[in-house]
Amino acid sequence: MASISYWSILILVIIALAYVSPFHLAPLVFLLGGLALGGGYLAFLSWRKRRSGVSEHSIHQSRFVGSIFVYVIVFWTTNGVFTNVKEDREFWARYEPYVTDGTQHGYVFHYLDYSNSYERVDSPDLNRYLEEKKPEKVKLVLEIVRDFGKFRSYSVKSVETIHVNTAWTPGEPPWPALRKK
Repeated sequence: MASISYWSILILVIIALAYVSPFHLAPLVFLLGGLALGGGYLAFLSWRKRRSGVSEHSIHQSRFVGSIFVYVIVFWTTNGVFTNVKEDREFWARYEPYVTDGTQHGYVFHYLDYSNSYERVDSPDLNRYLEEKKPEKVKLVLEIVRDFGKFRSYSVKSVETIHVNTAWTPGEPPWPALRKK
């Protein structure tokens, strides 16, 4: 029973550690967790040696190696499955030319359902499409990235099926709509 409790608690602690570590700090948290696991093992051996007077490393070595193995597998699996999760969201927008110093630099797209929210895109393909077709409204597809269900970032993926990731300049998106699950 003690063995099942040990492995269950170890796995739950590892999952919690992976969950609370921010995406960009996950490698550092992983190393610190590994150091804590190693330090805990050395403290355990010291405590056992004081109680029995004999070094018991060989008896507990397989559990320690198994713990390290489980730690690596569970931490990175948890982190990999629940971080960097991408989702596409569609929004309708109206557009107008973006002009500075008398020169047009693409278009500004204003979200129809969210006042004061906009994006800027300067793509030759999109500019040509809008000049030729002159649609009344266009569909923006935003890519939203989440870590453990928490909003991390977004980008404009396409406008009317024309990919514009590199031609996009962040504007003022509808934050509540992006953070909503």
